[in-house]
Amino acid sequence: KESDMTQEQFYTAIKLHHRLEALSKVKEEIADIEKHRLWYVKRYNPMCGTTQWDTVSEYAMRAISDILDRHDQMIRQEIDDEIAKITKQIEEL
Repeated sequence: KESDMTQEQFYTAIKLHHRLEALSKVKEEIADIEKHRLWYVKRYNPMCGTTQWDTVSEYAMRAISDILDRHDQMIRQEIDDEIAKITKQIEEL
């Protein structure tokens, strides 16, 4: 049949579906813009055998908050764009 997927198309669809799920989870996790913000973290005690990260102080970040907010909006838009692109690719399979 013409409608049957090839094995390659099937694997492509699975891969796209996993990416779509991952992006959707991230989008859901950061959905509340009032409670989430783009920020830097730094590693502490890299020699202790465990990776410990902590956010950079708000005081230090204040000087670039407008830049971070602008890039946060860009990243959110890129996530939406990729979700739309993947959804279209899946539909075309």
